[in-house]
Amino acid sequence: MYHLSIRRLLFLQETWSNLMEHQMGIALTCLRRLLVVVAAITLLGTASAADLRIGFKSEVTSADPHVLGAANRGVWVNVYDSLIGQDEKLHPIPVLALSWKAIDEKQWEFKLRPDVKFHNGEPMTAHDVKFSLDRARALVGPRTFKTYLRAVDSVRVQDPLTVIIKTKESAPTLPENVGLVAIIPKGNGAEIKEEDFENGKAAVGTGPFKYAGFIPSQQVTMTRNDAYWGMKPAWMKVTYQFIPKEPARAAAMLGGSVDVIDGAAGSLSETLKKSEKVSLVSTTSYLLNYLSMDQFRTVSPYVTGNDGKPLTKNPFQDKKVRQAITVAINREAINKFVMKGDAEPATQIVPSGFFGHEPALKLQPGDTAQAKALLAEAGYPSGFKVVLHCTNDRYLNDARVCEAIAQMLTQAGIKTDARTLPYANFVTRATSGGPGGEPEFSLAMVGIGAVLGDSLEPSTAVVYTFDKALGTGANNYGRYSNKEFDAAIRSAAKTLNEKERQELQRKAAKLAAEDVAVIPVHNAKAAWGLRKGLSMAPRSDGFTIASGIKEAASK
Repeated sequence: MYHLSIRRLLFLQETWSNLMEHQMGIALTCLRRLLVVVAAITLLGTASAADLRIGFKSEVTSADPHVLGAANRGVWVNVYDSLIGQDEKLHPIPVLALSWKAIDEKQWEFKLRPDVKFHNGEPMTAHDVKFSLDRARALVGPRTFKTYLRAVDSVRVQDPLTVIIKTKESAPTLPENVGLVAIIPKGNGAEIKEEDFENGKAAVGTGPFKYAGFIPSQQVTMTRNDAYWGMKPAWMKVTYQFIPKEPARAAAMLGGSVDVIDGAAGSLSETLKKSEKVSLVSTTSYLLNYLSMDQFRTVSPYVTGNDGKPLTKNPFQDKKVRQAITVAINREAINKFVMKGDAEPATQIVPSGFFGHEPALKLQPGDTAQAKALLAEAGYPSGFKVVLHCTNDRYLNDARVCEAIAQMLTQAGIKTDARTLPYANFVTRATSGGPGGEPEFSLAMVGIGAVLGDSLEPSTAVVYTFDKALGTGANNYGRYSNKEFDAAIRSAAKTLNEKERQELQRKAAKLAAEDVAVIPVHNAKAAWGLRKGLSMAPRSDGFTIASGIKEAASK
């Protein structure tokens, strides 16, 4: 339409020039201005259609893709590919590695995708993969990928498109772990610094978008990589604008200054539902909230009798008491009235669809009478008192969920005092605030995420017997210990046969549930608000990946 208008205007220009020579200067000036306006409108329409603006609840803390952080990974995955990616349910999918296999108990072979180029035009080869993994393993700092790469012994280039990774011991989740690491060019050099990524000098990947800028505490910008090896994204330019406060994020979404926002749950969800300009999508996330109980001390510090005096015996060491607590919690009521549907009541460490999930474990309805009966059987017919410690700034509605659980336990006979505190204070006390650097709390609500979409890692961290030397039980704040559970997880951690490993991890899930090792509450939902006309497949990791967002017409 605009092209026809321009031709018509040019025709008028010529006609007026012939008929009105004495007004030529004025006519040409007006026409030029009008042509500029028409062209600007055309260009503006094209730019707005090809730009995507994302209101992002978290801040990217570093431009270096090897500095660990959930927000960092969620943004830089647009710029940097890894060997293996994850689908919406966090199942592994090929990216730079076309295939991978265990060639023996301690060696994995990765066959690379041919003809992949970095944004600077250089070909991606096995040498770049080795360089990237070695750098991620060696990087110094508080937030690195060393934990995920702890099983790696060495990385070897067999040929330009084949990498051999040797492990210290059998490591069935090695592919998923190395799949978290961004691949960057070896040409960046060993002395590359974090600021080299920020200024763009080293910000070179193979992803669908190119790095265009990073302003700390404000935004990240990127532009489309038209030479991308895979499907080209719909957007010419993407901006991740950091908007941590919910009211501001809602205002940006409703006002049209952004096209997508993440973290659209809770009160924010209720606000967005009232708008005809916004659609909402959500899915169950990998993040589990659960109760951890002190099971290692004879006398637990925050447990007393109804008279306020310390109990000489720790009630959490009694399985019937632990059963009473889990039965007393009405998870469906918490989801309906506190979470407003923004959670999935949990029965185990990982939700349905994740590797290791045991489908036979069914949700128990809250039953106050049964909880009281179990307490009486355990020798506490009148119950006891306990303090429940929780965060008030870490998880969705964490303080309100804490209060709800406290009320339910109180109704069942365990008079519970809910105390909430900022995560920064909570985590120090929960991990090492007690005598001798032991965990401080008697009963606490904490969280864990199955980042790999697999129960092996969180089970090892949360339920496996604590052993600092072995690196097990890192998040086992209650110091629960079960030799049968440990044996199942230990076997799973060495089993390369996926079917056998699935069975072992499901067995472990049953053992943990039957013995009430911890008390799962719910998995929060990851939620997004989108401008009407956009679509996306919601992801369990909560990532907002630009190439996965499309105009409805381009589905």
